[in-house]
Amino acid sequence: MFIKSKEAEELFDRGINYFRAGFFSAALNEFNQVKNIAPDYPNIDFIIEAAHKKNNEVAGQLSNFIEESFDDEIKELSDELTVENSSYLGPEVQALLKRGNFNEALKKLRQAEMIIPDSRPLLLLLGNTLRRLGMLSEAEKVMQRAMHAYHDDAEILNNLGNVYLAMSLYQDAEDAFRTALRLSPEDPRILNNLGALRMQTNNLDDAERLFRKALKIQPKWAVLARNLQNLQRRMQALEEEIEKLRAEFVAHPGYLDIGLALGKTLFFRGYYSEARSTLRGVLKKNPNLLAAWFYLATIYEITDDTEMAIDSFREMVVRSGKTECSEFVNFESLMKQEFFAEALAELKKIAIIELDLASSRINLGIKYFEECQWEDALRHFEEAVQINDTYPDAFYWVALAKIQLNKPTAARECLEKAIELNPDYADAHFQLGLLLRAKAKKKARTSFEKALSLNLRPSFARIAEGILKEQK
Repeated sequence: MFIKSKEAEELFDRGINYFRAGFFSAALNEFNQVKNIAPDYPNIDFIIEAAHKKNNEVAGQLSNFIEESFDDEIKELSDELTVENSSYLGPEVQALLKRGNFNEALKKLRQAEMIIPDSRPLLLLLGNTLRRLGMLSEAEKVMQRAMHAYHDDAEILNNLGNVYLAMSLYQDAEDAFRTALRLSPEDPRILNNLGALRMQTNNLDDAERLFRKALKIQPKWAVLARNLQNLQRRMQALEEEIEKLRAEFVAHPGYLDIGLALGKTLFFRGYYSEARSTLRGVLKKNPNLLAAWFYLATIYEITDDTEMAIDSFREMVVRSGKTECSEFVNFESLMKQEFFAEALAELKKIAIIELDLASSRINLGIKYFEECQWEDALRHFEEAVQINDTYPDAFYWVALAKIQLNKPTAARECLEKAIELNPDYADAHFQLGLLLRAKAKKKARTSFEKALSLNLRPSFARIAEGILKEQK
């Protein structure tokens, strides 16, 4: 039996919160820390894989936005790094960092720190190396030391902002970047990093403005041009998703899962007002949708409405039955003392959307399926079946993968199992009709007719109707 440590549990819960909110880079950082602390933590390898996959598919992966500018600074900082009686330290550190050997570089920098603890290039190199190794608390302390030693230094502030951004301390990161920008308003690196922050908090239009401004200052910077391109690709994808969900929600106003998905996507696009309105409407119809409370509370928090964020997170916690938790008791005590920021932090520890591992494996499998990686897709779908063998979607997707792998008999069995679990599963009836069409036309016809009677999605319905007309 695996015994979870308190620290690993807190990191995992925070990671799940970030994951479900769509902050995949922040989630990945938390999960990697769980893996370091507790390598046998249940399902951690799968969850890290899922976070990697999601992080890579979101155009504008955070690490790509803030890391490469440091690569350009390694040589300059290393050249400045000198220790008495040693002309080799700078070149050695530079070579290690360029090769990505951060642990060895850290050892060298720690040795130098004992001799020149207040060296500006040392502190910058040390802070960034610690950040890249995921040692964020130590990186923050180093950059704070640098701030005390070198006041009003835009480069140090910029790097401190990067550390805060990696820690998901968005307000602290923004304060650092904006202070740096006041000191150096034409520095494209600061504009780039502030743009990455605004993107991470879903202020996509502002992020685009910052990237464009930086690109005018340094038009040949390939990293920046790619960042802008990735951001615009993400904006377009979200706009298309919003348009589709709006149409579906208008057509099916009773389908609150569509309304929730619309509110969430509006939030990711940065349309906070419409997202709030949509989520409130969903909650008015079903106040027990915990995910809607979570996204609503997160919007309030990001827009600095602490009072409403607390109210929404509290409602979520109350409805999830966690009021007996020690964290909730601490929250209420802090509220009475009017320590609102601390109370919110305590409340968020238990305002967690539980992760449906079967559903997560299906979603990850679908990504592989869309990329025509049938074996990888099937592996995840079958894992979903093992986790929850009462989940009709799991059998449905196993069937689709087996069809692609030319295993029609096994696919038919899975579709029939999905229909057994949910007799009104329109898509499963449709796919079964397609599978039976060649050898059992009568049974196929029955499947198509059943699918059409169940409000089958329009694209499938057109195909089914065409086949039925051909058979007459």
